[in-house]
Amino acid sequence: MTSPAITALSQRFASLKVGVIGDFALDLYFDIQTRTGEYSLETGREVFWGSQPRASLGAAGNVVQNLHALGVEHCWAIGCIGDDLFGREMLHLFRSLGVNTQYMLLAEQWTTCLYTKPNRQHQELNRIDFGTANSLTDRLFASLMAGLEQCLPDLDVLIINQQFPNPLLTANRVAVLNALIARFPRVRVVADMRNVGMHIRGATLKVNTAELAYFLGIDLPENPDLNWCVEQGAVFRKQTNVPLLITRGQAGILYTDEAGTEYIDGLALRGELDTVGAGDTVVAAWATCMGAGTTPEQGLKIANLAAGVTVQKLGQTGTASLTEILTLHDEYQSHA
Repeated sequence: MTSPAITALSQRFASLKVGVIGDFALDLYFDIQTRTGEYSLETGREVFWGSQPRASLGAAGNVVQNLHALGVEHCWAIGCIGDDLFGREMLHLFRSLGVNTQYMLLAEQWTTCLYTKPNRQHQELNRIDFGTANSLTDRLFASLMAGLEQCLPDLDVLIINQQFPNPLLTANRVAVLNALIARFPRVRVVADMRNVGMHIRGATLKVNTAELAYFLGIDLPENPDLNWCVEQGAVFRKQTNVPLLITRGQAGILYTDEAGTEYIDGLALRGELDTVGAGDTVVAAWATCMGAGTTPEQGLKIANLAAGVTVQKLGQTGTASLTEILTLHDEYQSHA
């Protein structure tokens, strides 16, 4: 693809209507100093100093902010938040991006999910997570499905995110979701599901090599090469009849469906890399391209470039804009 072709394609993104349902969170980054010489009068323990707090949307929220960075102007978030400061910050961030939050449910006895990421001397320390053990009642799940049912007729694309150990979408609930998806075959559906991906139907499932091995109940080889991905992808498809998008880290991305297999090699990036959130970037880019009517080959090209942008952003849940994608594309074309 040429730069003008990528630009022309991206012009279709603005009019797309995309819904994202699943596990929403905040990422809270801050710098921490643990040797301060200051001690608490109450406990006698040394006081740690925090600075540079910065919050960004995480988990399914990171998919949303990646969609926005790609130029998608019409996005709906469908999930749960708690009546707490994290939930209020999440709504603020959504609204700053112009995201429709009418289907974000305020749930009782629910802690808004938060990943705290303290950073000391450019090293991320132990996280403190909030809300990842939430439990969604059947009543709230029914409300979520009712909201999604209202939203689906207007959507071009639906993205499903399942990330937490105790997610919104359990295996039994995925069956309900599948039935709803089947009623709207015009909507392109892309799913990223860490534990229940074997149960999704009517969608393209994005997996990495470790998740693919987990779903199939097999050992992950030390170096899963392209042949391994093709062979195991075929096994997965035979069991589920679901198209697969397989991310392979720096080795690239592979897509397989009933029409065959397409793949793209990874970019030879230099310097320190941070892969946090790169999978969300791939999901957002791929889903946007599919909604815009691209070929799988074009979708892989855009998703690969977008991930290449994201992994070079250190200490943040990165996104990839069109300008950044074009810059990276031109850099590699000049060395081709």
